[in-house]
Amino acid sequence: EDCSALIARTIFYNEIIEGEWKRNATIQTGCGLEFQWIPVITTLANLILGGNEPTKWPTGESYFMNLRLCNDLEGYNVKRTHLLTSQREGFENLAKYGRKYFLFPRFYEAISGDNVKGGKYQEESNIIFTFNHGFYYLYESGDILLEARGFPPFTTISRFYPMGSGLSSKGTYDVRNVYKMELGPSVVYIESCIVGRTDGLQPENCLSQAYLHAGVNAFVAASRVTADPGYLEPGLIFEGFGIWGFINATINLKNGKYPEPHFGAVIAEGFILDLIHNNSTTGIALRNAKNVYLPKDANSTFMWTPPLVSTGCKLIDEMLYESMNPRFEYGKCLDKKYHCLHEFNLYGDPAFNPWNP
Repeated sequence: EDCSALIARTIFYNEIIEGEWKRNATIQTGCGLEFQWIPVITTLANLILGGNEPTKWPTGESYFMNLRLCNDLEGYNVKRTHLLTSQREGFENLAKYGRKYFLFPRFYEAISGDNVKGGKYQEESNIIFTFNHGFYYLYESGDILLEARGFPPFTTISRFYPMGSGLSSKGTYDVRNVYKMELGPSVVYIESCIVGRTDGLQPENCLSQAYLHAGVNAFVAASRVTADPGYLEPGLIFEGFGIWGFINATINLKNGKYPEPHFGAVIAEGFILDLIHNNSTTGIALRNAKNVYLPKDANSTFMWTPPLVSTGCKLIDEMLYESMNPRFEYGKCLDKKYHCLHEFNLYGDPAFNPWNP
């Protein structure tokens, strides 16, 4: 039935998109996408949790990516969301449940209430891009302030020690809820881990198939753990920590210059621009974006943490990692880039030629 509906949407596409809907696009970036190695605090957190990971801490990278893609969509009425407002929906009328369950209902609604427009904007948009954390059956834009019940001490501590409430899961884009959305014959690009995976899974449990059922014509997402730098520039004083990248990007933005994208964002931008400027089909646009990805991004260098160690044997990897015990690795990370090149898949109609201005 979904396949038949997809064919019908393609055949009667021009009739379906009459009106202003076709001129709308949405760019959405969520929370917790950026990382820094905070002096002392990150080290203590790793000692407590037994790891060697950086801390989720804002750098501005996803914010500027959001602005850059909005700028690329010239001719569209772009509706952008950033952080928690990118969730599918927010809370409403929490007071009816009583303070036994929600101690400060109005505060939670102020954080995640009518301001949350992600799901609404997706239903209203022809082109949809979102950058979030995800898995094969969901992705979300959950916020640490909401997860920590709005208490500043909990908010700070929960960045380093897991003590979340689960409240940030409200508005998750999961199979159950996306399945019921009323989406148009849109083109969707999801920059998130594993959202595009279908191998070894029941189709009914895959978010990509839920989106097709909900009405989209083309859906692009990564089938494996995808990479993103998570920062704008390494710290100048402390390795892996600082605000210079954000300051520099803000200054450059006044001159119309945006930070360069990397990894999946390069493919996403190339895909979107090819659809618009070359009037390409979705399949051709993704192919072209992949073909130029490595020439664009191969020579970019990163400070990667924890270092990339892969021999194919988990036990050997762990032994090598323990013997090295470094915090960072500097380099081009070509293995991750090669992985990125192949992990983005297209579901739906590869011959679909969406409307563009």
